[in-house]
Amino acid sequence: MAMELLLKEEQHSVRRGTDERVRVHLTPMKGDFQLRFSAVLLGLLTLAAVVFAWLNFRQEKQIAVPYDGIWWVERASDGATALEARRVQPDGPGDRAGIKPGDRLIAVGDLPIRNTAGLMRQLYRGGVYSKLVYSIGRNGVQLEAPVIPEPADKSLNDGLRLIALIYLLIGIYVLLRRWTAPKSMHFYIFCLVSFVFYSFKYTGKLNQFDEMIYWGNVIAWLLQPALFLHFALTFPESKRFVARRHWLLAAAYLPALALLALQFSAYFFSGASELLRWNLDRLQMFYLAAYFAAAAGVLWHSYRHAETPILRQQMKWVTRGTILAIAPFTLFYAIPYLLAPVAAPTLATKLSVLSLIFLPLTFGYAIVRYRLMDVDIIFKRGMAYTLATGAIVAVYFGAVAAAAEIIHARIPSAGTAGLIIAIIITALLFDPLKNVIQERIDRLFYRTRYDYRRTLVEFGRDLNSETDLDKMLSAVVDRLSSTLMVDKLAIFLAGDAPGQLTLAKSFGIVHTQDLDLSFLSLNRGEMGTGHLFFDNTRQALRETPSAQCTIAQLELNYYIPCTVQNRMIAVMGLGKTMQGDFLSSEDVQLLETLAGYIGIAIQNARLYASL
Repeated sequence: MAMELLLKEEQHSVRRGTDERVRVHLTPMKGDFQLRFSAVLLGLLTLAAVVFAWLNFRQEKQIAVPYDGIWWVERASDGATALEARRVQPDGPGDRAGIKPGDRLIAVGDLPIRNTAGLMRQLYRGGVYSKLVYSIGRNGVQLEAPVIPEPADKSLNDGLRLIALIYLLIGIYVLLRRWTAPKSMHFYIFCLVSFVFYSFKYTGKLNQFDEMIYWGNVIAWLLQPALFLHFALTFPESKRFVARRHWLLAAAYLPALALLALQFSAYFFSGASELLRWNLDRLQMFYLAAYFAAAAGVLWHSYRHAETPILRQQMKWVTRGTILAIAPFTLFYAIPYLLAPVAAPTLATKLSVLSLIFLPLTFGYAIVRYRLMDVDIIFKRGMAYTLATGAIVAVYFGAVAAAAEIIHARIPSAGTAGLIIAIIITALLFDPLKNVIQERIDRLFYRTRYDYRRTLVEFGRDLNSETDLDKMLSAVVDRLSSTLMVDKLAIFLAGDAPGQLTLAKSFGIVHTQDLDLSFLSLNRGEMGTGHLFFDNTRQALRETPSAQCTIAQLELNYYIPCTVQNRMIAVMGLGKTMQGDFLSSEDVQLLETLAGYIGIAIQNARLYASL
């Protein structure tokens, strides 16, 4: 009798904690107005960015930008400003015309030239492949050089637009599939800003539309590095020094604001100067390279100090992809640009810029392969919000129109107050409507996943009714293997001796003899945090040789301890799904919850067997 009372007390103690976790997992997510407003705003910004990028692309293809192959810089001479050839592209139009570095440009045709703006007007007026006569001053002698401008090489922009498109598609994919995940909104904003940065390319004509493209590119150029550093400092969770000093995140954006103010003042209040433009571009390039290098360092630190194997695997691809993208770009593009202007993009320059494609690709691979943000488990929520948003927009305008008409007809003096009341009522209707849609989608598209969570929890609670240990373990293996659709599953029971484990039940396991299970000690840090994870069962390099052989033979990726009051009763081992995918973090959390019920059931069966 005393034994049964003790058992019941243990069951109630563990069950209370387990039920709390279950309620957290099964409680539906509550939307709020800020989330919906952000969705609409981001949708409008995305649509505007795509339309502007497309118009800019068409404009660039229609306009051939004339280029004379010379970097002209304003220089004061004899009390006046003149253009001096600082660099001449080898075998370019200027080089073929005989212009050399140090030559001063006096006039183009009959029009005197004092600055780059005047030169650009003449180049556009003449167009590509037209003959322009440059009046050149060299060592006090005036010469004439016939220059035939060529179309500027814009091939690099096509590669950048490809990168922009990849950023946008990955950002949209993550946002729709994992709308409510931590950092998914931040990641999408970063992708949208990167899309603007890489796709907006002003032509140089600087008409009204071109000015909008120019300032969009400048703002995105300044925002992208700060957003990425912010993301690195808070992903997968805020770093300790950031958590203690929240102002550091805001301070990360101050250089961007300062550079924007400097760019604004130079554009509107300073005289047009090619040297000033280049120095501003160099300053922004240094800022971009420095911030990306700092973000890579933060991600590397997070990877090196990851506490769990799954987090290490997640961060490995993100970190290596960031370094692979940033290192070539910094070495072969940013640093040479800081030292001297790039007259024409070389093959090394183009390849180094295209290396930036690895950043979104590795993030996307990590998201899909390692469920970095659990992209698939909340697809139903993303769909629910999409349908709910569309429904609420229709209901919103219909309700506002109807309420306005009724109030205007019956209470003419209500005026604006009536509309406000209609808006409030409509907003309050969103949550019930969203929940109804959520329920229908769950049952229509995810009936299996919708039912199995509740089924497994109920199954775990009912395990104590089975006092035969062998039958109970068989039921656990059959239910979990069929519900989670895993290819392998095993249950290891703890023996009387400390650390002793034996294989009791299995599914899909071939090798069951001579197993070294010493790596499943409860004192191991990963086991204490909930589960032990092996990304590649063939490369468990940190284990002993005999343990490596066992891990490879079992081919189980997850080991979840079943504990009761800090005593390990058993260990569940699970492989990948039948499709070869890893389990989602939601599945693993559910299994950790079930482990508490299974531990109690095993202990219960053993106690009854000993009576």
